[in-house]
Amino acid sequence: MNGDDPLFLTRPQVESIHARSLARFGGTEGVREPGLVESALASAQNTWWYAHGDLFAIAATYAYHFAESQAFLDGNKRTAIGSALTFLELNGVTIPPNEETLYDAMIAIAEKRMDKAGLAALFRHLAGSP
Repeated sequence: MNGDDPLFLTRPQVESIHARSLARFGGTEGVREPGLVESALASAQNTWWYAHGDLFAIAATYAYHFAESQAFLDGNKRTAIGSALTFLELNGVTIPPNEETLYDAMIAIAEKRMDKAGLAALFRHLAGSP
């Protein structure tokens, strides 16, 4: 990586996001399929390296894949949005608190009414980026 590359999330960071979500909202601890966690992490990096996506596209990739894959026993959508927002924050982008909009976006992904591009556009909009 060079100085222009984003800071990607690690598995321990995502597991911490998941644990904090369960501590706050409840749910069953555990990973349903470890390979799905690794796949979501790799997909985000592939968005940067191969699809040349911006920070918002990478954040959307984290959120989309964690929400869709159901890698954890519980709290997948909360982990998904937490991972996306943490990634953006690590890379200098702040999304103002907007729980209702983000909740609606995660439900839209679960119901297949929103794709990664739509979620990236939403993140861009919420961050006030063109």
